[in-house]
Amino acid sequence: YYVIEDFELDFHSEISDASRIGIITGSTLAEEKYDVTGQGITIAVVDTGVDFSNPDIQDSLARDKKNYPIMIDPDGQGLILTNATFFAFIDDDNIIRNYSKALPEGITSGVYVNKEGVFLDIAQDGKGTQVPIYNSFFPQAGSQVVFNGTLATDIKIGNNNRDYIQSKSGVYHLGIMYQGSFSGQVRIQVVPVLFVDSNEPGKYDTIIPDLSTSWEDYTRFDLEPGEKPNYDFDFTDEKPIVLGSGNEFLVYDSNDDGKIDYSAGTLGAQVLDIHNVIQNKTINIDDNLNAINGTLLPPIDPDGEFFGVMTDFMGHGTASAASISSKGVQEYDIYNNTSKYVIKGVAPGAKIVPIKALWFGDTVYGWLWAAGFEQKEDKWKFSGKPNVDIISNSWGISNFPSLNSAPGMDILSLIQSILVTPHSLDPDYPGITIVSSSGNSGPGYGTIGMPNASPFGIAVGATTNNVFVGYGPFENQPRFGNNTTHYNHVVDFSSRGPGIIGDPKPDLMSIGAHGFVPSSMLKSEKDSKKESFSLFGGTSMAAPIVSGSAAVLMEGLHKQSKDYDPFYIKNILMSTATDLHNDPFNQGSGLVNVDSALQFVNGENGVFVVYNDASYDNIKKILDPVADSYNSTAIGFDNFKIPSKSMPMTSWFAGHLLPGEKTSTTYTIENPTEKPIEIKIKSQKTSLIKKDQLDGETKVRQKDLNYLKDDELKEKPAYTPNYIKLSDVKSHKALGEFYSKENPIPEDTELLILNVNFPFTTFMNKTDDLYANDLRISSLYLYDWTDHNNNTKVTSDELSLVSRAGSWGTVQELRISQPNEKFEGTPIVGVYPVPTKFSYWVGDTYLNATSMDYTLSASYYQKQDWQIIWPEESTITVPPNDSVDVKINLSLPDEIQTGVYQGFLIFEGEKHAVNSPVSFAIKQPINQKDTPIIISGNQSDDILYGNGYIKGAFDMANRYMAGDWRQYYFDIQDDSINSAAIELSWDTDDTNLSVFVMNPNGEIVQTNMPSGIFGHFLGWASLDWLGGSAFSQGGGFYPVKNKDDTSTVIYVPINQTGTYSILAHSTLFGGNSTTEPITLAAKFSTISADLQLELNELNQKQIQPDLIPNDTQPTPQTPQETSEESSIQKKPELIEKTTQESISTLDKTTEETFPTQLTIGIGIGIAIGLAFVFITRRNSDK
Repeated sequence: YYVIEDFELDFHSEISDASRIGIITGSTLAEEKYDVTGQGITIAVVDTGVDFSNPDIQDSLARDKKNYPIMIDPDGQGLILTNATFFAFIDDDNIIRNYSKALPEGITSGVYVNKEGVFLDIAQDGKGTQVPIYNSFFPQAGSQVVFNGTLATDIKIGNNNRDYIQSKSGVYHLGIMYQGSFSGQVRIQVVPVLFVDSNEPGKYDTIIPDLSTSWEDYTRFDLEPGEKPNYDFDFTDEKPIVLGSGNEFLVYDSNDDGKIDYSAGTLGAQVLDIHNVIQNKTINIDDNLNAINGTLLPPIDPDGEFFGVMTDFMGHGTASAASISSKGVQEYDIYNNTSKYVIKGVAPGAKIVPIKALWFGDTVYGWLWAAGFEQKEDKWKFSGKPNVDIISNSWGISNFPSLNSAPGMDILSLIQSILVTPHSLDPDYPGITIVSSSGNSGPGYGTIGMPNASPFGIAVGATTNNVFVGYGPFENQPRFGNNTTHYNHVVDFSSRGPGIIGDPKPDLMSIGAHGFVPSSMLKSEKDSKKESFSLFGGTSMAAPIVSGSAAVLMEGLHKQSKDYDPFYIKNILMSTATDLHNDPFNQGSGLVNVDSALQFVNGENGVFVVYNDASYDNIKKILDPVADSYNSTAIGFDNFKIPSKSMPMTSWFAGHLLPGEKTSTTYTIENPTEKPIEIKIKSQKTSLIKKDQLDGETKVRQKDLNYLKDDELKEKPAYTPNYIKLSDVKSHKALGEFYSKENPIPEDTELLILNVNFPFTTFMNKTDDLYANDLRISSLYLYDWTDHNNNTKVTSDELSLVSRAGSWGTVQELRISQPNEKFEGTPIVGVYPVPTKFSYWVGDTYLNATSMDYTLSASYYQKQDWQIIWPEESTITVPPNDSVDVKINLSLPDEIQTGVYQGFLIFEGEKHAVNSPVSFAIKQPINQKDTPIIISGNQSDDILYGNGYIKGAFDMANRYMAGDWRQYYFDIQDDSINSAAIELSWDTDDTNLSVFVMNPNGEIVQTNMPSGIFGHFLGWASLDWLGGSAFSQGGGFYPVKNKDDTSTVIYVPINQTGTYSILAHSTLFGGNSTTEPITLAAKFSTISADLQLELNELNQKQIQPDLIPNDTQPTPQTPQETSEESSIQKKPELIEKTTQESISTLDKTTEETFPTQLTIGIGIGIAIGLAFVFITRRNSDK
């Protein structure tokens, strides 16, 4: 997630806030005008944990009435055992005496006094002491959850027999913290800790960690050869930590300079005893949800046997929390130029409850606790009040086939939808606002994973913020330009909708590329001068920013004594969002705008909200069968349904409709102001108005002219893109057009999309023996160029980066909102040929890339009327402090094809407008057997979502969801139909589709890419998937074919009436154009049981052998540029990130049997285990 943006390299203007979160979200204005910062609102950050050592976020830690920190660890990672006991004989005068009698029963060892002080007798005459240690890495590493560590050095607890650390009972408890760290050479922290009853005998209340000794151990690899760590093994020079003191942070200043160097977590986490270490109780581990019950331990054990700590093993959760609540009091030298900046979150007054759930994957347990549910006799019961106000999720599951359900209709998404909805699980349950990152698998459509596709949750996409220019690795890289001024464009990696339901997703947008955040004070090296901040990004950043925005809104509503529920919060945020002029499946309603939301709350500036009465019921119809089919009692719920009472929603999902069908909804417009508001209502969709293109060939390793004049810079491996004026990107119809200097952007353009595409054979060298071992791309940049010296030569110091795009596939996509407003100078496109080749398996090969042919296209869009939807009144006046209803009608043509359709209903007042996303799915009726159905493909110049074609969007460096997805729906009305034969075909040999068929319950019932034995034992998603690698997060696929090079066939069992849906995924794309037509042919039949069995066997026989690669079917894969979202790879629930070590396994019998070798590397890392596959070709005679 350490990704970068663009700040001015000449830094003419002072920027006090390095991330501009307050400016972009409007939270700065909201604080100035309404004095709202999220105060009184608590946000649960469900993530990798939170490290609160940075002063910018220390005060944001939520606390209960006793001032105890509120921190939950459902993953069971933060348990610290302190059950090694040491007995001290303390006389009536409170003096420790040496004790020569037999130790009391159950005591590990004793305490002795000598002239050096008072010590725990650990050495025990050279035998040492075995201390039980909780393995926080289990089950990812280590064979046991508790192991014995032998200590051999006595530890000091007093200066003399009168001056010592007090234990009122005379029994000292010792333990060892053994936990992961996101930095340091071995990424492991070992901390001796003393636990004492300092006030009342037998009631343990104070811990004393030996952080100085732990620091020496942590930094031992930084010492000179032969130098040894200076362990002091002394508790007397450490600070005692008491729960409720407000100073529960395990931090250490190694050199007394007043700055923290070392952090080992925060005392007071409630840890779920997931491995039954403390309580001998049975815990249920669900295959998909993990822990669904168990004992949540107290933060400290009054008997002294254990306590809980909150840590962050990756830094991801800390960055998410800091995006929300950073106070902006610390100063940072961001650009190493002595200028100081602060980093302020969107809601600095909000409180954070960390819920660590991305190690073992116990997210549902964390959600339920946050929503106010508690365990009673293995049942979840509502406690009467949610424990937090908002749940923020910066993670998702990409490889959904492992869970056998499509995103949105899967169990995680269903649970999220139910938790959002008031009265769903208990009559008194008020619901809870849940915000999730949409994912980082764009630019393809349909790339939102689970549970982010939940229709009632708030899914957030990412926009640009070029503050990274000039920072760290982006410094002296000419392709990033010289300026940080641009922001608020949809970023290429942001996941798009729709999901299988077909409702509009994402809902909102916010900063994701990128921003700075405060980080842990933990140093990476002993003498490191690095400051405690990092560059954060992806939808992992966007989601907590919207969570913080919701907190500011909630405080504003509290101040006005206004009631709200999660749907009202979502409706206000969507109705007050700023339009980004993209289509709904890219932007939802737009960029979150806290200031506009507070204007609505305070009845100012003509701001209104809208919502309709149909979306909820239409979604409920689709989700009810999913909920009915799930055995909710197995996870502790008797009532597990979406309530029948309808809830209003700003976006209109018109449902699953038949061709020729008519439907309608009623929108309510709410005016909180003291004046009437006149509103115009129109139905529009984003439409292509012009497309130009240019063919070219890259020149590799071009140098910036200014760099060539600098002796140091000219040797630096820093290269420029190939620069092309946007005005030169056009189809020339006459000679005079070659010399046109007119603005190429049509005057009424709302959206510009730039694409670069190149053939698959250019992207991947298919002759290499190792599949996807030789990859190259060109990425895409857009600049505002001001020719300061009038020499007509482009240099990087004259460029301001507007936006960029770089995926490892055959098509790049870059979007610019309102392009006519973004350029003060000349629009310049940069096509950047990556100078070296990459391998899917190892990353950069450091082999020089060569030039490549490409096509550059520029597509211009504007909103135009959408004829099939119309309001009964096109203009309406809403009285002051009142609301008005208006009916909206939808009428479908008879010939409309199955698929998903999108557009907007726009409500436009004098000072404010609402863009209400609209979508619906068309289902093909199947009421007659054996009738061929053809859904014809069409070649389209339009890069937006459409039916009948796919666009190039696969990204080998990304995740499983990357690519372009299309949805088809078939309404089975004849209950005698029990099978279907379906063929999908396309044009280009190098394109490939994986296909999944879902029944009405959302369960995957057939696919052309079954995972087979790898799915059963490894949780492999599909036959064609290459898994993760050093280069990729799991976006690589192999072109498995089961019919021919341009088509695939599947046979589907059908066992009920209702809507069967199909997901088609373009895992690979030819790249000869930006889009490619796909045609679907299907026949639904009734066949005998014997024939059905034969067809099922045929499915396997046709597909399975093609697992082994050969010369005629090579496949591409690639790494991508970072996008920052924590993504869980399921089965078992593994959290996304890179692997630390790999284990290669080779079955000797396989080696002898097949001419091809399949090697499976299983990576086990601190944060996640990612599996990856090497496919190599081996000659049989070697």
